[in-house]
Amino acid sequence: MPISLQSGRNVIGDDSQLREGQLLRTFGRATFWLWFDRGALRLGTALAGLVLIRYLGPANYGVYTTAIAWGALLGAVLDLGLTVFAARVIGVDRQEGKRVVAVYVAVSLIALAAQLSLVAWALVSGHWYAACIGTGFIVVNMESTVVFCAYVLTAELQASKTLPGSVLSAAGIIAAVAAVIWLRVSVLGLLIALSIKGLAVASLRLWQIRDHWPSLHDFRLTQIRRTLADSRPFFSYTLAQMGYERTAVACLGFVALHEQVGLFGAAIAIASIYPQWSYAASDAVMPMLTRLFEQGRWDELIEFRQRLLDLLLFISVPVAVVLALFAPQICALLGPRFAGSSLVLRIIAYRAIVSVLDGFLGQAFLTAINRVRERRNAQIRSMIVLAVLTLVLGNYWGSVGAAIALLVADSSLLLQYLPICWKAKLGVRWPALWPSVSAGIGMAIAALYLPATWFAKVAPSLVVYFVVLALLARPRVMLAGRTLRDCVGVRS
Repeated sequence: MPISLQSGRNVIGDDSQLREGQLLRTFGRATFWLWFDRGALRLGTALAGLVLIRYLGPANYGVYTTAIAWGALLGAVLDLGLTVFAARVIGVDRQEGKRVVAVYVAVSLIALAAQLSLVAWALVSGHWYAACIGTGFIVVNMESTVVFCAYVLTAELQASKTLPGSVLSAAGIIAAVAAVIWLRVSVLGLLIALSIKGLAVASLRLWQIRDHWPSLHDFRLTQIRRTLADSRPFFSYTLAQMGYERTAVACLGFVALHEQVGLFGAAIAIASIYPQWSYAASDAVMPMLTRLFEQGRWDELIEFRQRLLDLLLFISVPVAVVLALFAPQICALLGPRFAGSSLVLRIIAYRAIVSVLDGFLGQAFLTAINRVRERRNAQIRSMIVLAVLTLVLGNYWGSVGAAIALLVADSSLLLQYLPICWKAKLGVRWPALWPSVSAGIGMAIAALYLPATWFAKVAPSLVVYFVVLALLARPRVMLAGRTLRDCVGVRS
């Protein structure tokens, strides 16, 4: 059931933020702060992560990746759909925040007590691997709380307030990685350090949303039941989303050695850097898409979506080309032990496009138009395909088999979004797709035949890409340029 924007007096924002001249500027400001969080700040943490991967090696990194994957699966269950529910409901009526925060904090604290008990038992009984998995649960618990608070702030169009926590998180990750390498600490020590860092950042973020701290009334059983009932559609949706994202790693761990999981995880880490940055745009745009949908402003909603979709395609295709063409050279930066990741990276380079579209069309747009159940069902179907294919192909071909399984599942997921949009009478058009792909082919050919080192080939091949793109789709390229100018508030 759609949530009415007129349900209360405390609706966040007003129509002035959604008029034609302000819409993209509001989106641009929110995206800037979230991109600064996930882009500029995470650049340092990404580099630290690559150094960490090189230090740990495939086997130890496989243990680390498996621990985080299982922690994420448990975290999706414990989230109960409250994170996405908060992003939507608080963006409509901020009074709803207290009851949502009450349930989320209560569940997180109970889970933390159980997770600490598991780690203590594993350490006392000498089960090192179980201790790593349990500590991975704690790491994800803390990070999930950080993300939940960020969604609350973003729903209020206060994305800039996520910056202090992001700075603390980035500094903590870099410090933890440096300490682990300097002291030659094991994977378990790394996970413990990340847990402490997560606790510090979560405490800061919870303080930032203190206006939503619950009262005793919000912890009443009737209030909790109402909140859980309201968030139920989002629970299965979140469970399917997080389960889908971690299924490949978890299933590969059943049929392959830790080394193969590490090779696959390293390639995923590299391929996910750019999509993680693009998710800033998806998170920033969701509240605005929700308001346009609830106000019945269909033409503006479709136009807004189309302009951003074209822009994302134009930017994403060359990233995928670079990852696919130069995968061996990129993986070589991790050290010779990760040479086996190059073929995996070439296969999953497409995620620079598909994951970005999934974040925009699936996470942001389908949630905004209240098609949560349909996206959940699509993810469940694709998750089953991914699990089966990973178990079968991963058993024969290890990390390469898991990459092929991910390619099939991701493609099927994106294709399922299209009829959902058409059913909602908000069908998606792709005028920028074939020009982008054609320009990407031209870029690849240029990069292959340019007489230079691989790093020196990137810039001239990008020039070829944009020249071909301008020749094939000049009006859409100019519109994308205007979209960028509108986002940064530059008037033509």
